[in-house]
Amino acid sequence: MIDFIKVYSPYKENLENHIKSLYDVTCSADYFTKKIGYPCRTYFENIEVRFTEKYANIRNSIHKFFNLINYNQSNNYTDFYLDDIKSAINTLSEKAGENIDDYKVTNLEFGLNIQTSLPAEKILKKNFLMYNFDGFNQIDTFRNKGYYKQYNRSEYYIKFYDKAKQFNLPYNLLRAEIKIIDSKLLKKFGIHTVRDLTNTSILKALFQFLLDSIEETNIIDTFAGENIPAKDKMFLELGKNPSYWLALKENKSASSYYEIRRRYNRTLSNYNLLTVKEEIKSLLIQKFKALIQESDYCEVA
Repeated sequence: MIDFIKVYSPYKENLENHIKSLYDVTCSADYFTKKIGYPCRTYFENIEVRFTEKYANIRNSIHKFFNLINYNQSNNYTDFYLDDIKSAINTLSEKAGENIDDYKVTNLEFGLNIQTSLPAEKILKKNFLMYNFDGFNQIDTFRNKGYYKQYNRSEYYIKFYDKAKQFNLPYNLLRAEIKIIDSKLLKKFGIHTVRDLTNTSILKALFQFLLDSIEETNIIDTFAGENIPAKDKMFLELGKNPSYWLALKENKSASSYYEIRRRYNRTLSNYNLLTVKEEIKSLLIQKFKALIQESDYCEVA
């Protein structure tokens, strides 16, 4: 669930003294005077700790941190339960030499790994076509070591990638993830400090946000061989291209544009072309229930 975090505290003295007593710390030097100063940084496991004159921050994946501490493995493709999140935060506090519960959260990733019936790369290429009828901002293959699609909004990114290919796993694994980069949005979820990251109600709200983002993603079954009338098939084919929707948006009234979008979604539903999307939503719900260990949880749509 919770993966990357970036947290900070303006009360840095205890943390800085503790870290400097245990770890090699690299600090900046003035170009002219060569005087050592801020910022300073160091790492333990995968965690970066950074100091400036005014504050300290801690950042990176607490999922990978947990796996490094407990299994000596740097990955985030495993299941990361609520109890694991609590354990990771407690261990991070021990390493920091102070309780970090009151550190302020400024960045956060929330994501789930699901085992899909088809390879994630194939699904991402063939079925994940747009986000809210707009093209993805980033598509990457990582030199054929993975497959990744990302859509950027000012407050957050929505990311999908093939975890199986990234880690050479023997089973299909798709990761769906939200990265929140705006502290105002975090506060809307009730996230202010590290202690909020283990609040079940907040995790449920984050999951609903992820699920809503999946709903906004245009995930469309392939239909080349389907028995669909030519007029509808042409409409469906045109609608797979974000340029089609951009042209409509520029040349139609807002009411006409959104009516055509609704008609497109109805056409997809009428021809049962949303089975991949429904599978992903169902798998995400099942996974989230398991990770928060509430089998009767049914508040999500």
